[in-house]
Amino acid sequence: MHHVQSLHLLGPLIRALGFLQMIEEGLRLYVGTAEELIQAAVPYGVPFRVDRKTIENAPLGKLIIMFSKLNRNEPLIARLRQLPAHRNYIAHAAFMRAFQATTDERIDVEDAKKHAAKVGDEAEKILGLIAQEMKSILANHPNSKTASLVLSGAADA
Repeated sequence: MHHVQSLHLLGPLIRALGFLQMIEEGLRLYVGTAEELIQAAVPYGVPFRVDRKTIENAPLGKLIIMFSKLNRNEPLIARLRQLPAHRNYIAHAAFMRAFQATTDERIDVEDAKKHAAKVGDEAEKILGLIAQEMKSILANHPNSKTASLVLSGAADA
């Protein structure tokens, strides 16, 4: 019976982690696009280079710092700053609890399940806000490399 409860925890955990991963990718896209736009606007002779490798390898916390330097949506930035601790809990402690509960019926998974569902809901909302920020930056710079990729991708869908 408790094994079934443990399996029910996995759904909300995987959903939350999926949205958190999508947030990371959305932040990478935003940061890369913003930096490309800055690079294009910098006067000749001023050294500014987009470091794609740093962007691609940055963990969530670092991406949030990078995003906060390139975006003025303070309420969104405040919400983003809450995510790493929740992501770490879900990715480590909550998954551990789910697996421990498969063999130990004394392990309570209900709190972890509620927490994962709440984080998943918040992450889904934040992902939508990042998409709005991305649309805004692309609308202001429709000739950017990213805009052409995103807009041509949208036409193919």
